[in-house]
Amino acid sequence: MRKILLAVAGVGLLSLSACAQPTTESDATVEIAVDPTDEEQMVLAEIYRQIIQYDGRNVGIIPMEIADDSTKLDVLQTGEANFAVMCAGSLVTQTNPGEATELNRAATEAAEEGHSDNVADIPLATYDAAVATLPTFLRTIDPSPAESCENQEHGDLPNNIIPVFKAQLFERGVLRAMNKATRALSTEEFKELVEEAAKDPDPSRAVSEWIQEKTGMGVALERAVDEDESGDA
Repeated sequence: MRKILLAVAGVGLLSLSACAQPTTESDATVEIAVDPTDEEQMVLAEIYRQIIQYDGRNVGIIPMEIADDSTKLDVLQTGEANFAVMCAGSLVTQTNPGEATELNRAATEAAEEGHSDNVADIPLATYDAAVATLPTFLRTIDPSPAESCENQEHGDLPNNIIPVFKAQLFERGVLRAMNKATRALSTEEFKELVEEAAKDPDPSRAVSEWIQEKTGMGVALERAVDEDESGDA
């Protein structure tokens, strides 16, 4: 973990007081809230930092004590940061326990009755419930097949990774690029990536290699951003 903390110092830790006020949302510095003691969260923050920075945006990883996804949501609501990586099941469980109870019940019944189709619907239903918990000024993209946040309360709900950020913060091209990387990540590959990042004093290298391999950053991501931004012109 000490390696990760040392490396982060070189990839854009920000002091909020030093952030210049942007003229538009698309000019705003992207401030990713993350607990630096959580290796998985640090790797996820680095994935999105690199993708967003590839569009020429200023991006900083904001280290802070974050107990769970409910705390991350509070951080975004108070404006201490404008981007955080959460997990669908834990977000629903912590912010809407009534809905989480219903989803857990449905998942248990489907599994006991052998209704595989219904079991397969639970991740989507959990994601939809997570999106419904977000205030209107926040949004997310499609969930990752990968799950994380195992140490957080989430019942039996799937904990698919979802980045949550301030609405209007990104143009469509950047959203497409983030979505491409998010959807390319599997749970097994994510765990391997975390292990590889922990071996290197600079975890950004392992992340960069993964992005290049899975998304063709420099080709596919650049095209995704450029095509949509030229179309918006």
